[in-house]
Amino acid sequence: MMEQRLKLWVGIGMTTFLGAGGQAALAHSSDPAADESHKAEMAVESGGERHHGGEGDESRHGGEGSESHHGGEGGESHHGGEGGESDHGGEGGESDHGGEGGESHHGGEGGEGGAVGFVFSHFPVAVSEGGEGGEGGGKPAPSALTSPGIYYTELALMEGHLDSAEALYRSGHGDQGAAHLTHPLIEQFPKLEPALEAHGEEAPLESALEALSDKAGQTADWDQLAPALDKARQAIDAAQADVAVETRQSPRFIGDVTLALLKQAAAEYEEAVKDGRFANAAEYQDGRGFVQVATQLWQAGADTLRGADGKVYTKGQAELEALSRIWPEAVPPAEPVKAPGEVYAEVARFELATSALRH
Repeated sequence: MMEQRLKLWVGIGMTTFLGAGGQAALAHSSDPAADESHKAEMAVESGGERHHGGEGDESRHGGEGSESHHGGEGGESHHGGEGGESDHGGEGGESDHGGEGGESHHGGEGGEGGAVGFVFSHFPVAVSEGGEGGEGGGKPAPSALTSPGIYYTELALMEGHLDSAEALYRSGHGDQGAAHLTHPLIEQFPKLEPALEAHGEEAPLESALEALSDKAGQTADWDQLAPALDKARQAIDAAQADVAVETRQSPRFIGDVTLALLKQAAAEYEEAVKDGRFANAAEYQDGRGFVQVATQLWQAGADTLRGADGKVYTKGQAELEALSRIWPEAVPPAEPVKAPGEVYAEVARFELATSALRH
C-alpha cells in the first residue's frame, strides 16, 4: 500500500490529486484502515517505535530494561510522565509520539532506523539487483549515516523546533515554547547519533542540546534561554557544515531538503487537526517551524536556484508563501486555515513546481 501511495504522490496520480483540489488526502484514498495507519505510512518509520515513548520502550541511550540517558526506567521519558505521558499527548498519557510500548502513530519525525518512506521518498536512492534502495540487495536503505540529504534534513528539523520555540517565547507563550526546546534532543538526536559520531559531531551537539533542555526546565525568561539556544544552533550549523559545500549548495539538494521539510510539516499539521479543529497545538507549532526553516533554506539558495532555473525559484517561492499562510501565528488560530488534505495538496504543488530540479 505504501508503494502505491508513493507512486500516486510522485507520478501521474499527483496531477489528478491536485485537480481534485486536495479534498482527499493521499492516505484516505482506497484503504479502509487508512485512518488507523495513515501516519505510520506517510512519515518515514520502522515499526513505529519511539526512542522516548511509553512503557517498556527501549532507548538508543540505554539497553533493555535499563535506565536511559533520555528516558527513565524501561524507557520512560524525562520529558513525559509515567507511561509515556508527553507534551504531545492527550489525557491519560496517550501520546501521538509514543503511547504504551513506545508505539508511535507515525514513527517519528523524519522516520526511524534509516527507513526511506514518505518524507524522503524523493531523495536519490541507489538501485541494486535486489530492488530499489537496496531492499533485498547488498546495499542498505539510505539513512542519515549514508545520505547527506537525510542527515542535513534531520538537523534542519532540529532548527525548526528551535524556531518554533523562539516564536512562542517572543509572542508571550513561553509555557508552550519550553517543550519545543527539548524536542531536538529527544526526537532527532537518537536517529542521528551514528551519523554524528561518524562526523565527530556527536559530543558537541549532544552537550549543547542537553544544556538547552536543562535550561528550558529552569527558567521561563527568554533572555536567560537565548544564549543556550544560540549555542545549540551553532552546534547544528557545525554538523550541517560536514556536508560537502558543493553538495549542499547544489540546486537539487536545496530542493530535496526543502521538500522533505514541507512533507514533514504537512504530516504534523494532519496530527494537529481532528474533526475540523486543532486538537494538538504542539504539532501545529512543529509544522510551522519546519515551514519557516524550509523557506529560509530556499531563500538562502536563491542565487544558486535562479542560476539553475529562475522560473522554478519563483514558483517555489510562491508555493512557500502560500504554505506559510496556513500557519499564520505561533499559536493555532481559532479554526484551521485549510484541511490536512489541502495542506498535502499545497506540498504536492511545490513538488510539481520544482520537479525540474530533480531531472
